[in-house]
Amino acid sequence: MSDGNLKDEYMDASSNVRHFQTIRFAQLTIFVALTGGILNILFGRSEPLPGHSGVVIKLGGFLISVLYMVLHERTMLYWRHFVHRCAELEEQLGYNQYRSRPPAGFLSGTNTMRMFYIVVTLFWLAALVVFP
Repeated sequence: MSDGNLKDEYMDASSNVRHFQTIRFAQLTIFVALTGGILNILFGRSEPLPGHSGVVIKLGGFLISVLYMVLHERTMLYWRHFVHRCAELEEQLGYNQYRSRPPAGFLSGTNTMRMFYIVVTLFWLAALVVFP
């Protein structure tokens, strides 16, 4: 592969890194809006919900939390793939943007978001058990 093709692939992979980073925050925005809406339906009323509606809505909140946690993990899988590919290409091209980035450590953005989704999921489980 010639350097021109490597540079093109590097530019495309870098674009993919930015794309999946943007997708990650778009997903978070939608998740927070959905969760806020569900919380408003459940706890923003003066009278209780009829029948088993509350349980169904809480199960929906739990399911949305689990699904968005999985979606976040998949998005980060693609993001990491393209970051690693960029680092590989940098080695051949003599660049250092991705290869020299600081290590994430335990409190990385990914781990912080994992904790966030886990806490919200546990909240929905507690809401089902404590406030059926």
